[in-house]
Amino acid sequence: MTPNLCAILFSTIAVLAACSVEAFTVPTTSTRRSTSSRSRLTTALNVFGPKQALAIEKAKNPAKFEATVEGLMSTKGLTRGQAEKRYGEFLIDPDGFALQAAEQERREKGYKDWVEQAVAKSDNPEATRKRIEEFTKRNQIKGTAIMVAFSAAVLSFSYANPYVPN
Repeated sequence: MTPNLCAILFSTIAVLAACSVEAFTVPTTSTRRSTSSRSRLTTALNVFGPKQALAIEKAKNPAKFEATVEGLMSTKGLTRGQAEKRYGEFLIDPDGFALQAAEQERREKGYKDWVEQAVAKSDNPEATRKRIEEFTKRNQIKGTAIMVAFSAAVLSFSYANPYVPN
């Protein structure tokens, strides 16, 4: 083998070792910021936030806005200010809001992670656990296969087209 091919092979093995299969699993600890801090980070100048989104929604569709705020007040037992703040945070980042709400529910009910929560809420806990484990394993294998295929392609290309300085 040529020195270039050996160097490429060594670096590829090092990359594969560094990118272990754990990169394709969900961590058990959460590092998410609170919804309110996430909503403040939406723009560099902090020009558009929950209050602005709320004002736009109120001007766009006042009847829907009132119905939503009143629904939050009655179902969650919030004051009007709290309901409007919560709705504004939802309008800024619906996905982040939902993830934060799910995380908060997990903490309140004492679940270790989302898997434990899904299994506990399931009608058939064993089937749910098995389905999650199969999904995780299948995706770990896919991720490893992608890394191996990419590395093989790079090695093949490097071998077929060696770099020769003039």
